[in-house]
Amino acid sequence: MKRAIVVFALVLVAAFVALAVSRHVFASHSSMDWLRDEFHLTDAQMDKAAALHAEYEASCETMCRRIAETDARLALAIRSTTSITPEIAAAIAETDRVRTECRIAMLSHFYQTAALMPESERQRYLEKVLPTVLHPGEMHDDHMR
Repeated sequence: MKRAIVVFALVLVAAFVALAVSRHVFASHSSMDWLRDEFHLTDAQMDKAAALHAEYEASCETMCRRIAETDARLALAIRSTTSITPEIAAAIAETDRVRTECRIAMLSHFYQTAALMPESERQRYLEKVLPTVLHPGEMHDDHMR
């Protein structure tokens, strides 16, 4: 019985050590390491991809803010009446215009990133990321991953 308790305690200690190590390993990886690993990028390609990502991330945050602002204006216009007004029609058009700008910028970013990759990986990368452009309503906070 005593031996079983010692073995059980050692297993628990090993499990906690493994958990701590795995958390440290995952925490030390950047959010873009998956790109390097999955698409076999060289250090130079990864540096360029990271620079593109940083540049795009700033414009993406601005675009997300603009989408939220136009959505808020549309919601306010819709709630202020019980019929379609020229203001509502304009607000709908504006939300569509801003979302279209966002999709174009996102697609451009994906194409620029794909161009940095080994030719053998480009299509696979695009197949992975293009659904975000094709189905933008399904985007969420981690859509940059």
